Amino acid sequence: MTTRKILAFMSVLALATLASCRVESDNIFNMFDDVKVTYHDDSDYSVTDYRKYNDGDSVHISFTITSANRDMMKIVVESTTGNGGSNERNEVILQSNERRSYSGRLRLKMRRDGRATFRIFALDEKNVYMGDGYKSVTIEGAPSYTILADRKVYRPNADKPELPTFYAIAQGKAYTYAEGLANSSDIDFGIYARIDQTQANLGRLVFNLYSVSAEPNPYPSFDLSNWTKRRTLFSAPIRNAGGPSGIFNTTLVSSSRIEEEAKKQNINQTQTNLTEFTTALNAGTLLYFLTPEGKYGAILINQSTVDAANNEYLSISTKIQN
Repeated sequence: MTTRKILAFMSVLALATLASCRVESDNIFNMFDDVKVTYHDDSDYSVTDYRKYNDGDSVHISFTITSANRDMMKIVVESTTGNGGSNERNEVILQSNERRSYSGRLRLKMRRDGRATFRIFALDEKNVYMGDGYKSVTIEGAPSYTILADRKVYRPNADKPELPTFYAIAQGKAYTYAEGLANSSDIDFGIYARIDQTQANLGRLVFNLYSVSAEPNPYPSFDLSNWTKRRTLFSAPIRNAGGPSGIFNTTLVSSSRIEEEAKKQNINQTQTNLTEFTTALNAGTLLYFLTPEGKYGAILINQSTVDAANNEYLSISTKIQN
């Protein structure tokens, strides 16, 4: 009985001690209530919460940001693309008569497929965050191009006719020579390899690409005389275009951007004519192309490598306008 009383007393004492030590803290859900942000539906292009746009559409983000009790010294417009993949941040220094209420409008062109989220928040005189009204707006670019990743196109091998050495960009499919005639109206290019004769890389493979309309046929072991000659044209190879920061991933992000970048190049070749490994179609190399239908796109060489059976191939990714 005595033990139970002691335990009960200790429990009461512990509760009293905890209660007396409790510290009041700010509630994250209301500690920034001083700042309000309103997004206005004041034009045909406005977004107030979420809206989908087509490539090239105008986008308006009209807003008013207010602070009831404290002066705002700056407002910040922050945009995040995709799932937080990249951020852009722009600051506006406020004039003395704008520090309690500021209105503005962002005018943008939709130039990226996928989502981007914008939030507008205030900073005080110490550059301390004041709030964003717990609001943001999201715009989404409707799909305007097609990306097909990591397709394999094999070096021709007379002993292995089952290897697919031709490629149709729109279909995202590689074909063997035996399959080629029936599908030649879709096939954009084939590949072959030379042997490097330079001292530094003697014996290494030098991959090349050719349109099935190329004259003369750069790989005469394959007779293409009865094929439909689909005249897809290519640019000269561009180096260092791969990786997370390369133009394939960071710049070619919509149909309009693909076309804009492609038109900076001369797209007038039906084949590459590379003889050295250092300038061959290796990892990170990009070629722009123009199809007979007038669609622009890009081919990225991911790597030149071999499979488990020691068959040499190019791994490619493509982007093409829808």
